[in-house]
Amino acid sequence: MKCKGKHLTICFVILFLFFIPSYVFSQQVLIWDNDNNSDFIDPEGTGYVGCEFKIQQALTANGITYTTVSTLPADLSSYDVVFVTLGVYCVG
Repeated sequence: MKCKGKHLTICFVILFLFFIPSYVFSQQVLIWDNDNNSDFIDPEGTGYVGCEFKIQQALTANGITYTTVSTLPADLSSYDVVFVTLGVYCVG
């Protein structure tokens, strides 16, 4: 379809509504699993899970893709959000 005259505006609106939001609203999320392999019993019956488990579930439920790593990358500039899990520690 070639866009001319009045149709040029319509083509631009279609482009904006359908293609641009996928670039504008996509987030780069990193989960840094820095909890020394701390696990806890999930009260919902999943068994032993890592500290990052519920963060991953929440992001997945909201349709947000993420990357989980155990070593922090040297360059974080490509990420919009960084979650850090530090584990479960007993103070007593």
